Amino acid sequence: MSQAWMRISIALFVVATFCAERLPACSCVAAPRASSCADLKPIGPSFVGTVIDIENPPNERDVADQSGLSRYRFRIDEDISGFEEKEVDIYSGRGGGDCSYHFRMGESYFVAPFKGTAALMALYGAEPGKLMAGICTATQPAASATALLKELRARKRGGGATIVGVLRTEPGPDDYNHRIPDATVELRTANTTLSTQTDAGGVYQFYGVPAGTYQFAVKVPADFQVAADKAAVPPSITIANQPCYAKDIYTAQTVPTGSP
Repeated sequence: MSQAWMRISIALFVVATFCAERLPACSCVAAPRASSCADLKPIGPSFVGTVIDIENPPNERDVADQSGLSRYRFRIDEDISGFEEKEVDIYSGRGGGDCSYHFRMGESYFVAPFKGTAALMALYGAEPGKLMAGICTATQPAASATALLKELRARKRGGGATIVGVLRTEPGPDDYNHRIPDATVELRTANTTLSTQTDAGGVYQFYGVPAGTYQFAVKVPADFQVAADKAAVPPSITIANQPCYAKDIYTAQTVPTGSP
């Protein structure tokens, strides 16, 4: 190997080692959806915006320099919480394994930024306090945030109650094996029907529910069999002056005929 190629090889090894030490591999832990009033948290800083400028864009090639931060200039199209200005700069890393979010020019996003701590910003050689975005937060394309935005807008408007709970196959101690995901939960009156879906953990949430008495109704997935003589009748709930109501509901599952 020539001395020139040896110097290049050593330089690439140093850069790769330096980047690996600075930017560890990304690992995200999803936060569970709130299933009780005590779990509900205030709406954090967030907005819907369009990328109008990118400085120092990411370079995801294997041997590319991925150090430093990308700066994304957003036009704020809708303030969800804490963004009354017309434009804002959001920063993120430039690597492929550092949990950074790589926004695209001209596209619309729901952004839930956080302030970079001194320890985090030291990894990027930047001053603390910048508004950062990453893939482990609720940040996502606006087109995929429809359900989330519906909930956040209802919470922002206020003027009604929040109802949260878990849909399970039976009452008693909580057991994830008894939770029912992907089911439709409805609140019904003579003139109104409100509808939502349970998530992967069987959690449902309603926001901005007006005062009144509602009857719950449940529509389970097609592969979830319920026997008429065992099905629990969903309860009713009266909404008055409380800001939040927690209500778990149940419906019994049966094993199909002929199953082992």
